[in-house]
Amino acid sequence: MKTLGQILNPLRLAQTKPSLETVISGISRDAQTVKAGEVFFAIRGAKVDSHLFIGEALERGAQAIIVDSPEAFEKHPRTVLVDNTRSQLAEAASAWFDFPTDKLTLVGVTGTNGKTTCSYLMREIWDKSQLLTGMIGTVETCIGKTSVPSQLTTPGPLELQKVFYDMNQAKVTHAVMEVSSIALDQNRVGGCHFSAGIFTNFTQDHLDYHGSFENYFQSKLKLFTDFGLPLGVVNLDDEWAKRVLVEGKAKQWLTFSLKDPSADFFAESVECSVKGTRAKVKTPRGKYPYQSILIGTHNLYNALAVLATFYGLGGDLEQGLNILSTAQGAPGRLERVMSGENYPGIFVDYAHSDDALRNVLEALLKLKRPGGRMITVFGCGGDRDKTKRPKMASVVSALSDLTVVTSDNPRTEKPESILEDIEKGLLPNRPYHKEVQRKVAIEWALREAKSDDLASHRGERARNLSNHRDNAIPL
Repeated sequence: MKTLGQILNPLRLAQTKPSLETVISGISRDAQTVKAGEVFFAIRGAKVDSHLFIGEALERGAQAIIVDSPEAFEKHPRTVLVDNTRSQLAEAASAWFDFPTDKLTLVGVTGTNGKTTCSYLMREIWDKSQLLTGMIGTVETCIGKTSVPSQLTTPGPLELQKVFYDMNQAKVTHAVMEVSSIALDQNRVGGCHFSAGIFTNFTQDHLDYHGSFENYFQSKLKLFTDFGLPLGVVNLDDEWAKRVLVEGKAKQWLTFSLKDPSADFFAESVECSVKGTRAKVKTPRGKYPYQSILIGTHNLYNALAVLATFYGLGGDLEQGLNILSTAQGAPGRLERVMSGENYPGIFVDYAHSDDALRNVLEALLKLKRPGGRMITVFGCGGDRDKTKRPKMASVVSALSDLTVVTSDNPRTEKPESILEDIEKGLLPNRPYHKEVQRKVAIEWALREAKSDDLASHRGERARNLSNHRDNAIPL
């Protein structure tokens, strides 16, 4: 039990009808489930404004109603007027759960691609350093050795702070979280205390939500401007990196690169093969040999980001490099599902932008056997940014010997209309096969593949390891 005054930020408070000494029994943002004694936050959503349901919340016994509408404040009893209910909800959730991130070393990872792999590598490097860790991201939410599948990349503020509270209860000391642009825009991570933030890269995605590249970037930038970061870690090779470094407000910056020797962590003499990746890495403490079982330069970028963060937070460089040499990375991220002398090499990846697809396919092309083909099973999710579909198709078509276009989590859209958008980007005179049913498409590609070929499957559902294994090898 807490009082209103204990959970509300006084700087956001404009007017209040109930006393700030009013005792509350919980926090809710759903008028249909709010319980007697709880405080209800009226949130303006993209489709629904819950200020319309204040009457229902009052009937159910809400002790106080938090609003950012002066009209709603005047109209209803027990209302508290704040500047922004979304922001106040996030801060109130943190206060309700006793500011759980203050007790954690918390790393936030943002960027278009690489968030999931960086999170898994960060967790692995901590785990093998004998630290009790937590992780929140696209695939799963982990508290120590316990994990549950995730519904969102970054949960809502109430759910998020409850997870951090549970980490506190489990004695977790270090946590890493994927921080999406939409979560930053919606203030879901307000009230969090980050020890470090990672900027992986920035390419097209979520324009259906943000409307423009600039809006999308500004949302990402919030991680580096709004949270008083002690440490910011930035990919110097990304064209947006300079703006992050100039406009960001981290107290300390570390950079990583495969192109710019001035970076704090610079990889040179890079060798990629079917066995993994080798390089020499220049660090603030000198040069070290690097090796990893992970394939592709994009995974080298991810590893450099994590190594820089580990070092910036006080970790031992040699220990970090040793752990990264055997790190497994994330499930469904350029994951080898099958290989062998008598079988095609089969990989699954959750690339969701044209840039990510290019990185994955270019990495796989280096593994092709002489005379072998690259066969890519490819689709785009429904109810998402339509403008990236032909761009993704163009990349797949250019880098694959055979493209198999199929459905991938169409949601409320007709799969056929998604495939039509994809076909617009396929290059002329490049072979492709179209099959609406994804399982059938994968089966067709596997029958078509010969022992010297590489077969890759790109899909949103690859985020779930057990699911994509079931679907990727229907033999």
